[in-house]
Parts: sequence; structure tokens; C-alpha cells
Amino acid sequence: MPQNLRVDEVIAERILETEVVRNVSIPSDRPAAARVVSVNARVEIRSIDMETGYVIINGIIRSTIYYAAAEDPANLESIRRNFTFTERIPVRGARRGYEAEAEAVITDIDFSLINQRSINLEFTIQIDLDITAADVVPLVPPRRDIDMRRERLRIQRSVRERNYTRDLVETIRLPAAVSNIRRIVDVDNAVQITEIITAYNRVRVRGIVRSNLLFVNERGQLEYAELTYGFNENFVFNGVTPEMSAYVDTNILREEASLVDSRQLRLRTEVAFRILVVVEELVEVPTDIVSPVDGLYPVSRTILVERIVIEERTRISARDTARIPEGNPDIARVISASGNIRQGSIEVDAERGGVLISGVIDANVIYVAALPQQPVYFAPATIRFSSFLNFPQVRDNMRAFADIDIASMSASQISDRELSVRAILDVNLLVTERVRVPVITGISDRPVELPRPVPPAADGYISYVVRAGDTLYLIGQRFGVSVERIIAINNISNPENIQVGQTLLIPRN
Repeated sequence: MPQNLRVDEVIAERILETEVVRNVSIPSDRPAAARVVSVNARVEIRSIDMETGYVIINGIIRSTIYYAAAEDPANLESIRRNFTFTERIPVRGARRGYEAEAEAVITDIDFSLINQRSINLEFTIQIDLDITAADVVPLVPPRRDIDMRRERLRIQRSVRERNYTRDLVETIRLPAAVSNIRRIVDVDNAVQITEIITAYNRVRVRGIVRSNLLFVNERGQLEYAELTYGFNENFVFNGVTPEMSAYVDTNILREEASLVDSRQLRLRTEVAFRILVVVEELVEVPTDIVSPVDGLYPVSRTILVERIVIEERTRISARDTARIPEGNPDIARVISASGNIRQGSIEVDAERGGVLISGVIDANVIYVAALPQQPVYFAPATIRFSSFLNFPQVRDNMRAFADIDIASMSASQISDRELSVRAILDVNLLVTERVRVPVITGISDRPVELPRPVPPAADGYISYVVRAGDTLYLIGQRFGVSVERIIAINNISNPENIQVGQTLLIPRN
């Protein structure tokens, strides 16, 4: 049995918004712009650095700008640009040694044409930040003179995390139903992991690359095709064994498409793989003394354990109708549809007998206008979805989480000014249950009362006895009081050196 148990305490959770503004110049070898049609972009967090009182986030925005050429409005052009950004976020209690995780998503993109060769872009980014601190709970070793009750906890221990970069290259022949290609306008790729296998000293990752190809056919018309190809990559990972588990995140660094001939093209996707290997262990922790022993008393503390109830991958579909905005011309034909899940719209609720998932997708449909020059336009669409997944073991007091990705999107014309838009969503669902488990951390020769706040008589303060693992920040979080106020009230000279058993006065909120 291990002598210590590591648990993670949540230090801070923040959701913040920031704006990144950039100007883009159209290269001299590309046609000038008559108007900006649309902008697609995704954001990645590159690194997170911790300082005292601050978190520094470095990220990159990868964007594709679509514009209509000034010389021919029916000619759609695309250019790609990457923009780096840095955010310094004040977070009380943050310091080096703590761990931070952040997820970022672009919630809004504004664009305007400054002149025929310059474009202004404004990205609104929402960042979800979590900061945790590791706390080590000592466990009392087995003793022959004391019969202890034990409980098994299933924990995952991180073994190692490594980053790799791979080029996924494939030559693909177009399906018979797709027209011959004269010119490629743009390619937008997505990576889907289908299988992760751990073996001795390696991790194998299998998956699919989905390529959304926008091109001009031999008749000069804009068309869209969805192509797929598979990959099977082996990563050398010393120390890995088959009983371990691996988790893989991917980021597309670069995507290219080049013509071999009018029926074949070469697709290249440069992908960053982040692989985390963990080992799952069953840990027995002492939770109580079965039979009291004279002169010996347990010293206990309570830890919060999150048990996994359901971990499942599934698919749901969503469909809605959309109208062409006023001022846009009628539809001649639909080319393609793309979209993003609106940040903050996803709701995942555990209910008796299942999980309810709902949200909103912001979509853009490319269509050819019913005008003599056949210019290309984008039509915005909103898809709302709601789906109940049946799981008999789920109860109301459980917690549910879902990572949702758009697997595919399509649009069809209903009338001159109305569209039907459909999305297929991949859902990674996790349902957990939080329980508090008492853990015996030691044996004392005198009775030990569990430290707990005791309000004194009407003086506005709580008397709190410091426990093992406490810090001033954790105590402040628990009672909603700033660290500075606790230090001032208790005349603390060294905030890093509070002692177990020390009594602190905490103002009551």
C-alpha cells in the first residue's frame, strides 16, 4: 500500500474573453478583392506559464480568408494567415508549481475590407482556465495491533506526456460523381481518432482525415467535395506496456492540396499529436478502525473522490432550416456547409435514467447566387439540437460532461430563399459521481477531534484549526475571504509557514 495519496485541489476557475485584431495584406501575385465573403478560423493554446498572481497564455489563430476578386466577382479566392497572441491573466493564488489547463474557442469573427489589397480582422476568443494544486495525503501504514477498515479507490496516474509531429500524405482519386478540377480554391481538414493501442514501448494511433475541398471545375463553376483517407501511425514511447491507457489530442498545423491531374490530387496534413499515457491503479486506503483500541485514536481527514459512472462515445444528429438574409441574392445552387458549436451553448444535464445534451451550432452555407455573373455568397444558419441519451444507472445528483465535435455538415435547397442544414455530431460522454471518503492519516495516543469551524459568540469571526494540506489560499477559497485579509487579521509574518493545529480567525461572510 502506498504511504501517500496524491489528490488535486482546485485553486481557481476562470472564463474570460479577449480580442485579437490584425490586418492582412493580399499578396501581390493574387487578385485584388472586391469584397470579403467569409473568414474561418480556429484557435490553439500553445503554452501556459505560471507566475505569482498571474497566468500567461500563449496561443495561435489559424485563419482562412475567402474573398471575391475585383476583376471577376464570380472568382472566389482564399488566403491563409496565422496570428500569435499572448494573454497575461491576473489570478489570485496562482504561483509556480501549480498546474494549469486552458481551452480556447473563437466565439465571433468580424471582418472588413480596408481597401482592395488590405483586410481587417477581429477575433473574439473565450478562454476556459482551470488551476489546480497537488496535495499529498499521508496514509497510516498497516499495524498488527489495529484492525482497520479499508476502501478501494480506482485512480489514474500519469506516466508520461510527449508531443510528436507527423505529415499525413495521401494521393486520392476523385469519386465518379465529382467533376474534373481546374483549380483548387481551398481545403479544410479535420482529424478523427478511431483507435488507440498501447504496446510495449510504443503507442499506435489510427484515424481518418476528412478533407473538405473547394474547387473550380472545368466549366468554371465552384464546387465542393468531401474526401477521406485513413492513417495508422506508430509512436515510440519507452516504458509503455499493453495494460496502460493512452489519450491523444491533435492539432492541424498545416494542410495542403495540389493537383496531380484533373482527377487526382495530393493531400498533405501536418498534425501535432499530444499523447498522454496513464496507468490505472487500485489503491486501498484506511477509512476507519473496526474495533477501538484503548489508548489509540485515528487521525482522519476527508478527501473528495470522483468516480466514473459512464464513459462512452456516441453520435447524435441535428437539423434546422435557415433563410437567406435580406439583401443577399436568391440561391441558384448550394455548394457546401461548415460550422462551429457556439461556445457556452452546450448544456449537459444528468437526469434520472439518462443524460440530456443540448446546444447551438453556428453554420455558414456557401451558395452560388441566381445572378448572371453567378457570384458566391455565404448564408449564416443557426442549428439548435437537443438529445436524451438513455442510461438507467444515471441519477440526478451525478455530474455529466461531453466533448462534442462536428463530424459532418450538409445543406440542401428548399426554395429560392430557404435552406435545410444538417449536422452529425460526435459525442464523448463522461458521467461521474463525487463522494467524500474519510482517510486515516495517522494514529494518536490522545483523542483527536476533527478540526471544524466553530463560530465564537457574536463577534463576527470563525475560529478555524489548520489541517494537514491546508494553505492560506485554500482556506480563503473555502470561506470566500482573501488571503491578504486572513494575514492581516491573524498578524501572520510568514504566510508559507502555517502549522497544523494552529488556530486562525476567519471573518464570517
